[in-house]
Amino acid sequence: MKITSEEIARLANVSRSTVSRVINNYSNVPEETRKKVMDVVKEYGYEPNSFARVLAGKAKQEIALFISDYNQGKNRWRGRKHPYFLRLIAELISQSKQYEHIISVFIVSKPEDYRKIENMYLNREISGGIFIGFEFEMESLNQLISEGFNMVVIDPDSNMMEADNVKGIYSENENAGYIATRHLLDSGHRRIAHIAGDHRLSSKDRKKGYLRAMREYGISEDEILIIPGNFESNEAYEAALKILNQSYTAVYVSNDTMAIAAIRAANSLGLQIPTDFSVVGCDYDSSFEDIGYYLTSVEISIEQLAKTAVEAVLGIEKRDKIFCKATLVKGSTA
Repeated sequence: MKITSEEIARLANVSRSTVSRVINNYSNVPEETRKKVMDVVKEYGYEPNSFARVLAGKAKQEIALFISDYNQGKNRWRGRKHPYFLRLIAELISQSKQYEHIISVFIVSKPEDYRKIENMYLNREISGGIFIGFEFEMESLNQLISEGFNMVVIDPDSNMMEADNVKGIYSENENAGYIATRHLLDSGHRRIAHIAGDHRLSSKDRKKGYLRAMREYGISEDEILIIPGNFESNEAYEAALKILNQSYTAVYVSNDTMAIAAIRAANSLGLQIPTDFSVVGCDYDSSFEDIGYYLTSVEISIEQLAKTAVEAVLGIEKRDKIFCKATLVKGSTA
């Protein structure tokens, strides 16, 4: 007979989070409560491929990467379609292999998917989860955190619950924006615009870095120009044309894909890079060099990010908050 955690909770007269803690063998459960839950499990039976693994205390050597593709009004971002994640997945596979684990990828696109995630943990199908892009569904994510699951969250929202079972990995996004803009300022530019990303926390922080650098240099507010590109090439191209029409001499762009779109916009007007117009990107991707773009960019190492995430989810990395540094990569565009 197949029984769900919700049914166990109802029959044992406890919460679902208590059931999770019992099944995952967490120590912070009174023995009387633990016995009550396990009595229900044993009385109503379980399927060998799910609860048998749980009762044996054995989880598969598998880590899940959960990517949010959730649609909440206008704040949708197409995480699963972003080339950044192909690089991240490849690095996660490489890093997890060193610890004899495998990586599975799960796209979260609707609220019901959180029940599936919970069942993956309860059934010991995974040893832990790495979460990225979860910004608009904090209530659902916090519910998972409260149930005591082993979780690593990359660039977590400030509203994320703090708990012993969850670790946060923070990219130095604000510093990335600051480093890029300072490089342009130190090179003599003063009319520097910013092509921003979207509504994500990383985009907001990169914009903060741009603003901090501009204000430190005493650039007047009426010369500060920010236009969203939403991590889309076409939108970034149009944003760059608007910037160029206002006689700006440089731009800091929130990722390299949009930076290339800005270069194409400048070239369409007969401008030379970097003589007439300088461009600094972000999320440095060396693969663009294969097609002739030697971008000046800011790197937040995906290799370091993946290594840290895997080690955190396996308990090798003990810190609750881990920061991945931003560094300037000098190319030929600024």
